[in-house]
Amino acid sequence: MVFLTPSYLSKLFKQETGLTLADYITEIRLRKAKHLLKNAPDLKIHEIGAEVGYGDPAYFNKLFKRVVGVTPNEYKRISIV
Repeated sequence: MVFLTPSYLSKLFKQETGLTLADYITEIRLRKAKHLLKNAPDLKIHEIGAEVGYGDPAYFNKLFKRVVGVTPNEYKRISIV
C-alpha cells in the first residue's frame, strides 16, 4: 500500500522514534494502564490489563513491573497518596 517492505518501514520507524514498533505499542498501552490505575479505582488490575490489550493478567503484571519498576498494585497504591 505504501510501497515499503515491513522491515524497511520498521527501520524507518525506529530511526524516527528511537523505539521499535512493539516497544512503542507497549509504551502506549502502559501509559493508558497507568492512567486507569490512577483514575479508575473501581477497576481490578486484570480488568485494566484486558482494557489495554493484555488478556493474560500474569503477563500484564510481569511486563508492567519490568517497564515501570513496580507492580500494578503497588503503582495503584502509591498513586492514591
